[in-house]
Amino acid sequence: MIFLVKLAVGLCRGLSLIGAVAVVLMMLHVSLDVVLLNLFRLSMNTTPEIVARYYMVAVAFLPLGWLTLRNQMIAVELLDFAMSRPVRLVSDFVIYVIAAGVYAVMTYANWLKALREAKSGAYVELVSVQMPVWHSYFLVPAGFALATLACVLMALAILSVSIGQTLKTTTESDET
Repeated sequence: MIFLVKLAVGLCRGLSLIGAVAVVLMMLHVSLDVVLLNLFRLSMNTTPEIVARYYMVAVAFLPLGWLTLRNQMIAVELLDFAMSRPVRLVSDFVIYVIAAGVYAVMTYANWLKALREAKSGAYVELVSVQMPVWHSYFLVPAGFALATLACVLMALAILSVSIGQTLKTTTESDET
């Protein structure tokens, strides 16, 4: 189990790093396009498509697992202040299980879409160039798959904490 957790953390961290690199590359790419356009009246026609089809997809989907493992996803906690710790743990567990299910369905659907796009060799037609974009479709299921794994691990962590606390409480009450 520890190996699986370390593997998941490493994979999630790696994909997040790729997402961070995509942010930097996007900034450099767009800046270069602006400089070339303003100084030399040269335009890289592929910039908007590369930004939309590669950089933004990587930035949006690859860090999902890492954010989940770090518990940094956006959350609305309207009633958490009123819940006891055990009830909050149950609530968090149910949320992670539901999120894992949703992510798994999205992984499957986007994987099928990526396979269809790869098979058809999807491309974007620009002025005089056909730019292949089918590879970018695989970034989405990769991000969702690791988010699924992260949710499952978080749910198991809550479950192990709950079981550990229950065992501790049970053994303490048996001793008295």
